Amino acid sequence: MKRKNLITLCWISVATSMIFFFGFTNDKTVENFILTVAVCFMYSFILGAGNGLINDYLNKKFPWSEATTKRAIISIISILVANTIMVYFCNYINFVIFQKAATPEEYFSGKYGFVNWFTINIALLISAFLHAKGFMEELKKTSKKEVVEQKLIAKSANAQFESLKNQLDPHFLFNSLNVLSSLIDENPKQAQKFTASMSKIYRYVLEQKDKELVTVEDELEFAKTYCDLLKTRFEDSVDFVFDVKKMITGDLSCRCHCSCCWRTASSIISPLHPNLWSLKFSPKTIRSVLKTTCR
Repeated sequence: MKRKNLITLCWISVATSMIFFFGFTNDKTVENFILTVAVCFMYSFILGAGNGLINDYLNKKFPWSEATTKRAIISIISILVANTIMVYFCNYINFVIFQKAATPEEYFSGKYGFVNWFTINIALLISAFLHAKGFMEELKKTSKKEVVEQKLIAKSANAQFESLKNQLDPHFLFNSLNVLSSLIDENPKQAQKFTASMSKIYRYVLEQKDKELVTVEDELEFAKTYCDLLKTRFEDSVDFVFDVKKMITGDLSCRCHCSCCWRTASSIISPLHPNLWSLKFSPKTIRSVLKTTCR
């Protein structure tokens, strides 16, 4: 049990000792005071600590949040059996050993049946309070946990959405649509090819958005398609060179070490290309060459 609970039991024992000694004891002697304190501490710690330990054990083995019905049935059976045994034991120590008011035969003959029944009911009330308290604490923890989980899910969904938006420059879509609009009249075949490439790019982004790792081969293919759209937009003012070593060293679990097996983060290469144009190059007046090397 926790230290806080032990201190609480001590205060309860002291309080009940004072009440019984000054309110119900006729012969107020030091001996009777010590006996009253001993008896109250015995009842408090055996019944209080016993029920507390049972409640703690059941909370670990059968949490309210995971098996409510099962926990309720086990709790009822366990507290009835345990409190009956603990009450008979405490009353036996009190009346037979401490006070010497009855012999063992008289005690078990039924003479103290009413006292045992009354004490069992008091113990059951204490136990019911502890179990109700445990249920409310578990319910509170579960509610907090659900709120935290919902916040994490919301943050994760928002992060995924932001990540998806940032994987491709929004200006890229607008510029591509402008290029497509021009190509439809000037070069219909090229317009069809351009539309197919755009479709491949956005399909790739949607398919890979939930994957942490993709093959280098797939990522490079995506980057090439992306660059083809840029070449169509800037025509002969820009060129892209992909210098990819056929055999690259990386994943030790792969025997061939090829680009189809080596893995990288999804959409990590292609966003590098549009970011270079933010450096204020003017591809219409200066021919630019972007080289992508994979070793």
